[in-house]
Amino acid sequence: MPTVGSYGRAVAVYDEKTLVDVLTLEEFRTALDARLSEAQSVLTSFREVLRDTLPALGAMADAEYVSGRYRGLHDEHIDRVSGLVLALEATRGAITSIINNYRTTEERLTANASAIGDALDNASGALDGGRPHGQ
Repeated sequence: MPTVGSYGRAVAVYDEKTLVDVLTLEEFRTALDARLSEAQSVLTSFREVLRDTLPALGAMADAEYVSGRYRGLHDEHIDRVSGLVLALEATRGAITSIINNYRTTEERLTANASAIGDALDNASGALDGGRPHGQ
């Protein structure tokens, strides 16, 4: 069963094999959001700005070759940046899911610990003739 522990600045949920620091994951998601925004901006630039700015090289054979190569590289870059955007979106979704799952587990474990503590206080009071524990 997972356990909740405190490690300096963060509360983490862990079991025998896994340790999850939710605050670190949230910081990572914030960094991902910034990278995703940047990648989307680059993609927009490629699609809306750079597509219409073919180099003016004239009508010579070499110029036509270079213009065609420019279009090909442009399209390759769009494909690569589009793949990056998809990967960042998928990673962000996975990180958000992990955060939500562990936050829920953490809240559930904290609530269970509180309920167990209350039950023990009530039980010890009953054992001491109805007096609160320690009085």
